[in-house]
Formats: sequence, C-alpha cells, structure tokens
Amino acid sequence: MRYQGRITEWKDSRGFGFITQNGGGDTVFVHIRAFGKGQQRPVGNELVTYELVNDEKKGSRAESVLYVGSRPAPARIELPRFLIPVIFAIIVAGIGFYGWQHFTLITTQVEHLVGSEPVLPHGATEGSGSTLPLSPTESSQLSATAKFECQGKRYCSEMTSCEEATFYLKNCPGVEIDGDGDGIPCESQWCGH
Repeated sequence: MRYQGRITEWKDSRGFGFITQNGGGDTVFVHIRAFGKGQQRPVGNELVTYELVNDEKKGSRAESVLYVGSRPAPARIELPRFLIPVIFAIIVAGIGFYGWQHFTLITTQVEHLVGSEPVLPHGATEGSGSTLPLSPTESSQLSATAKFECQGKRYCSEMTSCEEATFYLKNCPGVEIDGDGDGIPCESQWCGH
C-alpha cells in the first residue's frame, strides 16, 4: 500500500530525512536510496508517495519514494555479462559481411569493365602468365571507360577531349555530338583529322 506525505526534515550531507504522513502521525525515516535512480535529491518540504516497510531492528522506513506527480522510472533491462561479447561479435560480423559484399560488388563491376577472361596467345595455356597486350584502341577505350562517366553532357562544347567525346557517343544516351552520323564525334572541335 502506498502512503502520501511530506518530507518535513532532510539532512542532505548525511543522505536521510523524515516524512510526515498526510493527516499527521508519526514521522517515517527515509534514506536517499529509497528514491531510486533518475530522481532528484530532495531538499525538504516535497510532497511524496511511498511504501511503508517495517524493519524489526530500525523500525518503520519509507521505500519506493516518488515525488507526487512523477511517474515511476521504467525498469532497466540488464543483460547478462556473457551476452555483451556475443552482441559485440554479431555487430563486428555484420560490419565484416557488409564490407565483403561491398568489395564483391566493386570487384564484379571492375571485372565487367575490364573483362574477366584474359586473351591468351596461340598455344598458351591459362596460368602460364602470358596474355596478349591490348591494342592502342582497346587501351584507349579501357582508359576512357575508367576515366569518364555519363554526367548529362550533350554537346561538343561541354567535352574536354576527343577521348571524352568518343566515350559519350558510345556510352551515354541523348548526346548530340555526331552531326553527320559517321561515328566520329565532335569532328570540328576535338576529333578532326
């Protein structure tokens, strides 16, 4: 059963005081621990509710003290200590899995751009370490693919080189950089002969 009263005496330096029940009567001892976590320290004269506990050695004392108008603090959920490393390991594993997925995605994109199958010379076997060098045109295309990306440019005046114009003509929709339709972009500005 909860009672209501007023803190009529408080000794903050010693952490205890006394509550006088509403309607008069005996004072009840109250210790600072009876207020629980998250509540302010009393200064005296506050209206409180409390539970009365009878201690055979020390007499009556107040427990579970709350200021009138305040709500009890929600119960804290305390995890067993052995769960903390388990939760930490799960978080680290999740971060590692995310990193692995990201790395795999990037590797797949690079393989798609470069091509995952090496070109082997006639008679060479895979693993022998010999591949055909790329032609200058293939090297230029690979370099352009790695350097440029479609960023909404549409006209020759927005390009910075023949290499960029060629990339845009081959890879980006909506460009207007090959007026005569011969497959050579920006002939009068960047890719003229």
